[in-house]
Amino acid sequence: MKKILIYLFALVVIVIGVMALFFDGIIKGVIENYVEQALKTPVSITEFRSELSTGKINMDFIEVKNPKIFKNKNAFVLNHMSAIINPKSNDELIVLDHLEFNGLLFTLEQNNKQVNLVTLLKNLKSTLNDSTQQVAINKPSNSAASSEARVVINELRFINTQLKIDTQWLKETVEVPDVVIGYFGSPQGIPVSLVGVELMKLALRRIEDEVENKGLKLSEKEIKEGIRRQLKGELEGLKDKLDDKARDFLKKIGL
Repeated sequence: MKKILIYLFALVVIVIGVMALFFDGIIKGVIENYVEQALKTPVSITEFRSELSTGKINMDFIEVKNPKIFKNKNAFVLNHMSAIINPKSNDELIVLDHLEFNGLLFTLEQNNKQVNLVTLLKNLKSTLNDSTQQVAINKPSNSAASSEARVVINELRFINTQLKIDTQWLKETVEVPDVVIGYFGSPQGIPVSLVGVELMKLALRRIEDEVENKGLKLSEKEIKEGIRRQLKGELEGLKDKLDDKARDFLKKIGL
């Protein structure tokens, strides 16, 4: 009997050791799969590290591929993400003391009909709607206890962000000002299924300001129109120097 207990104890120790050894790799795969399903595009994380005793999570070099209809390899890449989970978090409210995205590079690309970043956001919203509908179908009407957990982020940071504009009309990389937000989602918290959507919307709103500074709009129909307005402004001062034939040509193409 004593030998059996010793063997069982040794087996438990081995299992715990194996789980600790492969835990980060398992979680990395789960996160990759979850984000891929949400955005409907391949995602890869080079490294995932966790310190369960301190609640720290770190991820390095995350690549989110472009949908296949676009030419650039990635829609965006992230050099480093770090988070600290507050020990008082529970099943109902998850509190992150710190969440930082360091070194984001977005690539804004447009084909004939779509903008890649807008397409990804639409995919994310579509996945969320499908999940919400499925939960509504399966959830009993009186199951208040199974309500979704919510998230509050005490400090949210986007730093060292860049936007690469790669369109037919403009090719340029611009710096996006750092963003620091306190108590994001406070006080009630954001439903955990909405956190990804809200973070992506926040990032897109910030880079949209930089896009508009270039005379563009972050939408499928307005990028070309924005460039047309920009060109029209630049050409306005040249019209007096052009001959009648050149003026007629500019008028025909809407400038």
